Order: sequence, then structure tokens, then C-alpha cells
Amino acid sequence: MRSRRIRLAALTACCVLGAGLAFLATRPVEQGATPVASPLIGTLAPAVAAQTLTGQHVSLASLRGHVVVLSFFASWCSPCRAEAPNLVAFAWHAHATRSGAVLLGVVFSDSVTAAASFAHALGLTYPILEDPSGVIANEFGVAALPVTVVVDAHGRVDEVLQGTATTSQLVAASAQASQATA
Repeated sequence: MRSRRIRLAALTACCVLGAGLAFLATRPVEQGATPVASPLIGTLAPAVAAQTLTGQHVSLASLRGHVVVLSFFASWCSPCRAEAPNLVAFAWHAHATRSGAVLLGVVFSDSVTAAASFAHALGLTYPILEDPSGVIANEFGVAALPVTVVVDAHGRVDEVLQGTATTSQLVAASAQASQATA
């Protein structure tokens, strides 16, 4: 009789544990980047001038008057792969709403060939800057991926996000940067 109770208690404990594990395993993962208290916030963004993967020359100075969202990524970065659809959706949103926000990808510690293949496979249609020597990443203090930097229309860094940014975070951050310059 006693061993039957022990078995019943053990079975109940296993069922409760299994149900708890099933709950945790099927729960949607909260995604979203974390705002970072970067020393760059409120200062003029570093002067960025680089060639895109398609050979165009882009500089932050030429984009003054627009909110610029810089997304640092690499083809080997799985959170970057998860973030890519959010960036595409944000780029379409910015275009459709005529918000004036400009999205630029920045290749971080990756080959141009791998980055171009990544961009093609994931349908990234926005300009992507080459940064073969890591100068742009260094100037923005990028050490881990993904990182998103929002620059207001006056060229000041408004926000830095670490991690996989959601579309709504990108829309909100660019709207905030637009209001800061109004």
C-alpha cells in the first residue's frame, strides 16, 4: 500500500513536471531588442561614408533631413536572420507611410559575398553598406549582433537597440527620432 502511494506521488510529480516543461516549450518567445545606454546618444553620429553591396556610395551626411536606421548584421548571426523579416517590414512601412526614414544595413565582420548572399536569400531590398575593416562598427561601438542605431534628421544618435528588433520597435524608434527633430 505504501509503495503504491509512493508510485502515485512520483507519477503525479512527473505529470506536473511534464506539463510545466510542455508549457515552457510551447510558449512564444518574447522577442525585442533592448535599448542600450550608449554614450553616443545625443551626440552627432560618426561620419559614415561607404559603398553599398550594389556599388552605390552612401553617406550619413547625404541623408541629413531623414531619420536613418542603421542595422548591423552578419550572415552567420542567427538572431540577425530572425530579425531580417522585421527589417523588411519596417522598410516597407517607411516607404508606404512616406515617413522619410531610411534603413541601411551594415555588414559586420563578414565577407561581402556572404552578406550579399544573405541579403538575396532573405529579400533585403534596402541598401547595405560594406564595412570590410570594421571602421563603421567600431565608431558606433558595435561588439555583438544584432545592433540597431537610430539617427535623427539632424544627424544625432537618438537610440541604440541591442538584440532582435521588432517591426513595432523600429517604427516607434524612428517616430521618436522624427519628433525629436521637429
